[in-house]
Amino acid sequence: MPLNDYIPCMNVDRRHGRDETELITSYFQQGFTNHEILEFLKLHGIEFSLSTLKRRLRILGLRRRVPAEEQLTQEEIECIVEIELAGSKCNVGYRKMWKHISTKYGITVRRDVIRKCLVKLDPQGVQSRAKKRLRRRAYSSRGPNHIWHIDGHDKLKPFGFNIHGCIDGFSRRLIWLEVGPTNKNPQVIGKYYLDAVLQIGGVPQRMRSDDGTENSIVEALQIFLRSQHHDEHAGLASFSIGTSTSNQRIEAYWSHLIRDGPGWWINFFKDLRDFDLFNDSDPVQMDLIRFCFMDILRNELHKVAEMWNQHIIAPSKFGNNTGPRGRPDVMFFLPHLFDTGDCKQEIDRDEVNEFYDYSMSVKDFSDEFGEFASFVMTELGLTKPTNAKEAFHLYLTLLQKIETIN
Repeated sequence: MPLNDYIPCMNVDRRHGRDETELITSYFQQGFTNHEILEFLKLHGIEFSLSTLKRRLRILGLRRRVPAEEQLTQEEIECIVEIELAGSKCNVGYRKMWKHISTKYGITVRRDVIRKCLVKLDPQGVQSRAKKRLRRRAYSSRGPNHIWHIDGHDKLKPFGFNIHGCIDGFSRRLIWLEVGPTNKNPQVIGKYYLDAVLQIGGVPQRMRSDDGTENSIVEALQIFLRSQHHDEHAGLASFSIGTSTSNQRIEAYWSHLIRDGPGWWINFFKDLRDFDLFNDSDPVQMDLIRFCFMDILRNELHKVAEMWNQHIIAPSKFGNNTGPRGRPDVMFFLPHLFDTGDCKQEIDRDEVNEFYDYSMSVKDFSDEFGEFASFVMTELGLTKPTNAKEAFHLYLTLLQKIETIN
């Protein structure tokens, strides 16, 4: 599912009162303030006062300050944190851990409670995250969709998983964060771009990327779709190519991404290789690892991106001007709250749909392996995994079956 399906409630029918309730509930559960909820509702053609919103929240039983002891004991909260530390959230700070737990388990816990749990259960991790970070140069952007930054992330490439992302320069909202068997195929990257353009309903004024052949189709599409406009960045000026250091926004995000989950996956896959459970030179085992883990990793990346788009970007510790601060989703969809406007450029949807018909996605694994794995799973009564632990058990089962055949 494309990341842009996570645009907050944008596809819900506006005509019925039931949908209005769903909108309020959804925005509340995503952690937006009452003022932000009112602004988002305006995008759906729904307007009422702050007092009305507060009354409806009371009727729905939605409270922001629910004492943790009404839901879980301290021991139960520590148990949840310990479970998450044992998985891909072992490197995140207390704010992201708090957001993750609140979203995943549907509970309300004070951030200070989570912080104390991490200090108790993971003191070394807390100490390492407390180290100072490098000062970055100042960055400025006119508004959402003024410039998108795109790049590939290859830390999981040795294990068959290739990540690609796009981030909006002004809001730092992730436009897409996808994983597949390749991030070097220009047609695959082109499809990510067209998915985003159709979902958002326009193109950015500018795009920036590294110098790589995988961006050739995106570059051609962006320049063509912007050739019908007449601003200073129309046509050829709408796409810039430079070094990785100049592609600041997306490069800065990759350091956050490693801590938010993929860092755990890197160590996990390295363990598989070190224990001779994975051979990256064997195409069958490459199909196997993708078959078992691709959907799990893809869903986790979508969740990571969703949480990133809803987290609050705090002011810089160094006091340098790096743009507005707030939630990326709010900055992207409600730019008027930050005294700016959307820089999105209009498109001919029929024209984009025609390009989309010629775009392509690459299968995660070969058809032959898919048939083999499905046969074995049916024979043994196995189902598709829903988490890393289930995927690991399926991986071992299929690996043992492959070795008996060989």
